[in-house]
Amino acid sequence: IFIGGVPRSGTTLMRAMLDAHPDVRCGQETRVVPRILQMRQHWVKSQRESVRLEQAGVSKAVLDNAIAAFCLEVIVGHGDPARRLCN
Repeated sequence: IFIGGVPRSGTTLMRAMLDAHPDVRCGQETRVVPRILQMRQHWVKSQRESVRLEQAGVSKAVLDNAIAAFCLEVIVGHGDPARRLCN
């Protein structure tokens, strides 16, 4: 479960409500996932970075799979196990 929003929009309250459910674990905000997604956006939009990725053989699919695996590892390792994780 991904929760996104601007500051003061109720995302912390939403996390607390979801965290109260026995099958959901939100834990503390990592702030890592939004940052890595910003980096991905920069890499894809920047002509220079896109060329570098292409020269290295890194397609958008490879980049997306790597970022997804990284984000999952961060979220899973950030707290106790649960059926549903949120960040």
